Amino acid sequence: MEIPVYALTGFLDAGKTTFLNTLLNRQDWKDVNILVIQFESGEEDFQSQHHNCYSISFPKKTLDQQPMQVVEQIQELLQTYDFDEIWMEWNGVVPFSTLQAMLLQEPLRSLCKLQKVIHVADGAGIEGLLGRTGGALPEQIAGSDFALVRNVHTRADRKRISRLLNGINPGIEIYETDDYEDLYRPLFRRRERPVNLFFLIIVLLTVLHFVTRPVFEAYRIPANMIINVFLGIILQAVPFLLIGVLLSSAIQIFVPQSFIERRFPKSLGAGMLVAVLGGFCLPVCDCASIPIFRSLVKKGIPLPAAVTFMAATPVINPVVILSTYYAFSGNMAVVLGRVGFGIIAAVIIGLFFAAWPPKGSALSGGALDRLMCSCGCYEDVDSITTLSGKLGLFIRHSQAEFFSVGKYLVIGTFIASVSQVLGTGIFTSAQKGAGLAVSIIIMMTMAFVLSLCSSSDAVIARSFANQFPMGAIMGFLVFGPMMDIKNVMMLSSGFSKSFIVKLLFTAFIVCFAVVFLFTGLGGM
Repeated sequence: MEIPVYALTGFLDAGKTTFLNTLLNRQDWKDVNILVIQFESGEEDFQSQHHNCYSISFPKKTLDQQPMQVVEQIQELLQTYDFDEIWMEWNGVVPFSTLQAMLLQEPLRSLCKLQKVIHVADGAGIEGLLGRTGGALPEQIAGSDFALVRNVHTRADRKRISRLLNGINPGIEIYETDDYEDLYRPLFRRRERPVNLFFLIIVLLTVLHFVTRPVFEAYRIPANMIINVFLGIILQAVPFLLIGVLLSSAIQIFVPQSFIERRFPKSLGAGMLVAVLGGFCLPVCDCASIPIFRSLVKKGIPLPAAVTFMAATPVINPVVILSTYYAFSGNMAVVLGRVGFGIIAAVIIGLFFAAWPPKGSALSGGALDRLMCSCGCYEDVDSITTLSGKLGLFIRHSQAEFFSVGKYLVIGTFIASVSQVLGTGIFTSAQKGAGLAVSIIIMMTMAFVLSLCSSSDAVIARSFANQFPMGAIMGFLVFGPMMDIKNVMMLSSGFSKSFIVKLLFTAFIVCFAVVFLFTGLGGM
């Protein structure tokens, strides 16, 4: 039977040894045989009051230079003594992936298994430590099930620490040092099997469907139509999201920071030109452009160029051009108008962010986000030279980013599907008797609410051609791919709220102004 392993992470003097002394010397632990392994030495020593703990320590030098020797010594102890549990106090400046790799080595892999990870932190100086310790400490936080924080005195401290830890590990359970009893129960709670959890969710959704069905029927809510629209949007979006995630991960893993700094144009105009050309060459929709946009910003691409790329790509790429051509029966005026207006609007939006850049970092993690890889591995990517190492990191990054962005896509798609089924009639009825400006605003708002994939939105736009002037249709075709509900939700997975709001209103105003002015002058 595998011996359960419980790991404590955190920087030196965070209070890990104090926590071990408090936890393992409880009266109800005196009959449990425990192996305590320490990978660093602080001011306090571990002391077993019940003499049921065997402790051993390894200096960082041994861990760095002779990891297999460490594995062999732990193996010898596990084969010599009969331990019920293993508690490890991990070094605060060593990546947590090192410990995971050690536990995967045979025969440790068959002797013990990592159960829970607790991060112990000093709330008073956690921000400074994150900025000074490179990627090791953020990685330890990202890999933890719980966080135990001391020196939390006010509500403002709790809010600040919670925001910081959840920015690195969304959903992490946070406890204060006086919440020991609250931590004790979930720490040893039986871990749910993913298969059982999956079937439990299926059963709950089935029950929920039959329970809520009479309510939907009573209020004449077309639940089946909402589900069909939801599935339709998801089935269109997921393949493009996967393409975007793979391209984003490839940029993050295989393109060195030094290459971008050396090769990317230094001038604003040349950088935006490269962004437009890149957007034209990538056959991806708006769902795919968001992960790529985030990856470009994290790699150091100037924000105006990255914004231009994100805004232009879903409007001017080859797939969108072809779908627009066939939807409007080969009308080249519509195709060229969409591409031209899309490029002009994207460039103006980029120039706006060049003239009025956001205060602080656009990324939600602030300055810390550039330090950390979004897959939670936080290794120095440029230091990995083997192809197998790069490919492994690429797969981990793609997997983590897909699920990170995907959950926001699902939420945004559900909101969009409800709005699409229940709210479309409001827009069409509001158009009656409206002028060009109001019609454009209505169609742009409709594009935002419907959240259609840019590779197929031209078909829907064509269906409104008999009800709205062509200028309004063009507003729908230009603004919709840049900004809609699902795009805003996906942006929220990696960017600050202030940046998203600024980008949304800037894109809306610029697209309206470009379409209104050009269609009004040209009589489209």
